[in-house]
Amino acid sequence: MYEVAEVIEAELSRPAIFKDESKLSIDYVPDHLPHRENELRMLTSFFKFMVEKPGGFCQKVLIIGPVGTGKTATSKLFGKTFSRLAKRRGVNIEYVHVNCHKDRTLFMVLRRVIKQLNPNFPDRGLSAQELLHVVWDFLENENAYALITLDEVDYFIRVAGEESIYDLIRISDEVLNLPQRISFIFIARSSDFLPLLDKSTRSTLMHNIIKFNPYSAEQLFDILKARVREAFYEEVISDEIISFVADIASDAGGDARYALELLWRAAKFAESSSSRKIELEHVRKAASTIHPLVRIEVLNSLLKHEKILLLSIAKALKRAEKAYVTIGEVEERYRMLCEELGEKPRGHTKLWEYVRNLRNLGLIRAEVSVVEGKGRSTVIGLAELPIEAIEREIAKLIGGDDCT
Repeated sequence: MYEVAEVIEAELSRPAIFKDESKLSIDYVPDHLPHRENELRMLTSFFKFMVEKPGGFCQKVLIIGPVGTGKTATSKLFGKTFSRLAKRRGVNIEYVHVNCHKDRTLFMVLRRVIKQLNPNFPDRGLSAQELLHVVWDFLENENAYALITLDEVDYFIRVAGEESIYDLIRISDEVLNLPQRISFIFIARSSDFLPLLDKSTRSTLMHNIIKFNPYSAEQLFDILKARVREAFYEEVISDEIISFVADIASDAGGDARYALELLWRAAKFAESSSSRKIELEHVRKAASTIHPLVRIEVLNSLLKHEKILLLSIAKALKRAEKAYVTIGEVEERYRMLCEELGEKPRGHTKLWEYVRNLRNLGLIRAEVSVVEGKGRSTVIGLAELPIEAIEREIAKLIGGDDCT
């Protein structure tokens, strides 16, 4: 037996190494982004007309690059700073950032936009088309302009359909001889989704692309060094350790998000061992517990039953010891997990929707194959993700540690 108070008191008494733990969060946007000055300059070049000739036209810019290359942070920093400087010049520009993993439909995107523009807007039963006009009318009444970023727009198009992006973009086409109130930044991992767009939109974006390349080890060192100054007390981590973390992340594809998560976990291991410094062994231990392809923020964005389904896929694959299992095997495991978690299972049609979403996110593979004794069936596998990592991270998120 143990005393709860003693356990908690022991943890509270451990030496503090964090000055501000939030500075290592992927949601934190610092005031300075090392090695993204050129990209900020290009964004300014594309959108400076909004300050010089407000309402001149509707600009659309596409940012592409792998995960962890600073696309989101750069867009947010640019939008926040650009909006502030525009207001100093007498132009009311509002920056709105939408995460399309969380807001997956046109209605959800527009609801997010109007809530950021007008936090007091009441939740009413309006359709997506009505919300489009609410957004436009608000900007007209306030003599304001919106710069809207759709983050992971390729995912949005595949889930919501290309007609949703048309509706959003073409709102400006419905007004003649009036200022163009809305411009867009689209963020995607690649330009592979462009063929899904209409010819005119595709042509515009192909001329307005900003490419973000993976970071080198030296660049990752600079990024981590800047975050270390904000996150930790002095002498908690040496340049040698920072360089070691940067090298690991560089070998994993130059992913700054992975580097920051690796540093955070290493710090947590240091804390749990009552160490006042982060040592090489803490970093090695952290690296052994996470996989660069298992993106925590992506897993966090999943609906609860998508998480349960993904965990079911991992468990079914582990039990079968095969690269692929049938949809039937997954559904059986899913129903068992729902019973363990006290959740009501979703129907077959809804599960198919979840499978498509997981596939569009790059978390799973799903294809039709001939299964012996069953004819043609959909088979599912994990997309280069370790089963153990999926089990561990999803179990944490759904609060089902006993399910691992």
